[in-house]
Amino acid sequence: MNDKIWIITEETAETSTTTSGSRSSRDIGGKIGAEITEVTEVVVTRRKMLEVAKLKDEMSGFLQAMREVLDEAEQPDSKMQLNEVELLVEINGEGQISLLGFGGGKAGGKGAMTFKFKRK
Repeated sequence: MNDKIWIITEETAETSTTTSGSRSSRDIGGKIGAEITEVTEVVVTRRKMLEVAKLKDEMSGFLQAMREVLDEAEQPDSKMQLNEVELLVEINGEGQISLLGFGGGKAGGKGAMTFKFKRK
């Protein structure tokens, strides 16, 4: 059995270049000779090896936390019933799992999975 799997991540990096000021046809004013800094964002797609045990541990902890959250939503005296929950989850290059849009991960490449929980 293989104890590692490949994941595909996207990593974002910023590069900046500074030039000193020659005027161009797009010039909108400013000082002659002033420095201009351009920031470029580059997205790189990579394949990374991830230990299955690490992913299992992270997934187990995540699912346990979701069970607890969903149990809180199940109030017996409520007039409404939670029937379905859909979550988008990020997995970064180190195997850490977090809900999309929330913190908790290190900077690094990320991939996403969608979990859909339906009532039995």
